[in-house]
Amino acid sequence: MPTISAGALKRMLHLPANVVIGTPRIERDRAGREIVVVPVRPYARGTGRCAECGGRGRPYDRLPARRWRHLDIGCARLFLEYAPRRVTCAEHGVTVAMVPWARRKSAYTYDFEQQVAWLSVHASRSAVSALMRVDWKSVGPVCKRVADDLRAEQGAGLFDGLRSIGVDETSYRKGHRYMTVVVDHNRGRVVWMHPGHGEKVFDLFFQQLTPAQRASIRVITGDGARWIDECAFRWCPMAERILDGFHIVSWATDALDKVRTAAWREARKAGTARKGAKDPIKGARWALLKNESDLTAGQKAQLECVANTNETLWEAYKLKERLRMILKQTADEAAPLLRQWAADAFLSGIPGFVQLGEKIARRHFDILTTIRRGLSNARLEAINNKIKTTIKIGYGYRNLDNLISLVMLKCGGLNLQLPGRQ
Repeated sequence: MPTISAGALKRMLHLPANVVIGTPRIERDRAGREIVVVPVRPYARGTGRCAECGGRGRPYDRLPARRWRHLDIGCARLFLEYAPRRVTCAEHGVTVAMVPWARRKSAYTYDFEQQVAWLSVHASRSAVSALMRVDWKSVGPVCKRVADDLRAEQGAGLFDGLRSIGVDETSYRKGHRYMTVVVDHNRGRVVWMHPGHGEKVFDLFFQQLTPAQRASIRVITGDGARWIDECAFRWCPMAERILDGFHIVSWATDALDKVRTAAWREARKAGTARKGAKDPIKGARWALLKNESDLTAGQKAQLECVANTNETLWEAYKLKERLRMILKQTADEAAPLLRQWAADAFLSGIPGFVQLGEKIARRHFDILTTIRRGLSNARLEAINNKIKTTIKIGYGYRNLDNLISLVMLKCGGLNLQLPGRQ
């Protein structure tokens, strides 16, 4: 009966060429389930290297045999077994020697972690845990190790070729917990993420870029936050700062919703408000915030009710719609309309819109630049939605570094492939 040679078995297990394997054996784990154990060892010339820096080290001692989880063989879990050496590194002292089948401080092989990371991009964290038979808490650290390696492969060229970037903050947890996200508009990928938001956080992004990489950036899009303006001017003075049309409209929708909330509270005080969605003001929230062209028949009826019952709220709604339509015009057509809108909003006396009129007048030139260039943060907003979906599917990540790594695997354009498919 033909048998499988050691070389054929090594190829089937997709192990590195510089690995010698022994005779596999079948054992039982503590739960009584069968497992396959394959003894392995690296080639002699590949031993004695520091796992942190890869440099040659002097032999120190040998540790007891340990096991690394590999991809399953059929329905049985498979482990690689080896007694690793410790070496004395000139830079890192006594440390465990590098092994060619696994990352430093990992209990899993490269292929196993690669498959876990790939599945994490396409399935929930609990599903990955069940399918790969690993602890739920291990999935996040695996994603981080894989993402770190893939980003390291890109090296210094990670930020090469940036021409047009978008910056925004996205919430990852209740209590105003934000991450700053930077997107490459041209290639549609996340290039950088960091906990927090504001000028100091955005500075960290530019500090990682070389002078040549900063000089290549020609356009920076984002909302009207001053910290974006200040960082853009300080680090990329030649770049064009463009406001995002989505956020310009959101200024008006936010102001409109505050007017609606104030009107509903006044109605409650007067005793004219109804419960829940039956109230003509509270129930009209989505009708007021949606684009006029997207309204349903029921929402149009709600707006008619608002027009007949609350003049201030109706006037605020019309201002919001006017601003949205102005952004669809050409820059030459929008210039006088924008000035008139700012004046009307200021003179309306409506709280929120008075301040917005001043803001629109102050950012008049920037808004016209946005219209002229036709760029928006729509791609960045879409990625923000992907990030929020990732958080929900994974049922939350307590470790923010692991969450950022998962987002980079999903949206960062990294070359993540299943093992053996390269």
